[in-house]
Amino acid sequence: MVPKVVKAVIKSVFWLILMYVLPFLMFSSLSSALPAGVSNVLSPYEQIFGTFTIVIIFFVVAREITSGTIFQHMFNIGQALVLMVLIVISLEGGIIKIGFQNIQITADLTFYLVMLLTIDLVGLAKSVLQAINFLSEKAESQLPPLNPIG
Repeated sequence: MVPKVVKAVIKSVFWLILMYVLPFLMFSSLSSALPAGVSNVLSPYEQIFGTFTIVIIFFVVAREITSGTIFQHMFNIGQALVLMVLIVISLEGGIIKIGFQNIQITADLTFYLVMLLTIDLVGLAKSVLQAINFLSEKAESQLPPLNPIG
């Protein structure tokens, strides 16, 4: 169990750096580059990155600890479903409105939302097929050996 926990900690630190620290550094450098008096447009998205990071790290740790069991595949399925919901929520259904002082910008990201959801659906299907394969291999290993007639 200890090697699984160590591996989970290492992977979670890697994902924390990749998903939170690097984007946070980019956001802070972008916000410092904005002229004085302009509000930081990217600040609402820092919370979204934090939420995604927490979800990803939770599922990485859960998968590593339960590796080699059916629960690993169930966590893969759960991650795909949760990420689909988070993507829809974070992209506000595909229509994003951003305001700069007196200017309102509306972006229609529906096409990108559909692409992201399609990618997650493929990941969900892959996870379901991996779970079915795991269970079939488990059941197959418990069958008695076949004796050929000859």
